[in-house]
Amino acid sequence: MDSFFKKIRQEMHCTQVEMAEKMNISRGAYIKLENGQTQVVTESVLAFSDATGIPLPEIVAGCYPERSGSLLKEDLNHKEQLRQVVDEYEERLSRKNEEISNRDRLIESYRQTIRVQEQMLNMLQRQSAKKD
Repeated sequence: MDSFFKKIRQEMHCTQVEMAEKMNISRGAYIKLENGQTQVVTESVLAFSDATGIPLPEIVAGCYPERSGSLLKEDLNHKEQLRQVVDEYEERLSRKNEEISNRDRLIESYRQTIRVQEQMLNMLQRQSAKKD
């Protein structure tokens, strides 16, 4: 996949600095990614997809049929890489959904607390009005 990054960057007529900026990573991090000196992580692959407009499955498979004229291969290694990326994405999505659900419950709890406090305030105001 490392030479794939370089090939696409060059086809886009981008420097390493420009591609790093598009991916929102440092130039050094991009160079390591492009040269295969660092393991590709989900965020990097997603950032590369966003920066280039190339669909995620084609990046993981290491080819881009519209540019290279080659077909996606049914290579088991590429399938496993794709499966890992999808699994990581689904796990991240699941965690985010759980965070949202937890925040929704917290917000509802705060609303209930506010309702109880308003009721208590109204009750105290009525009692105070009766004494006057």
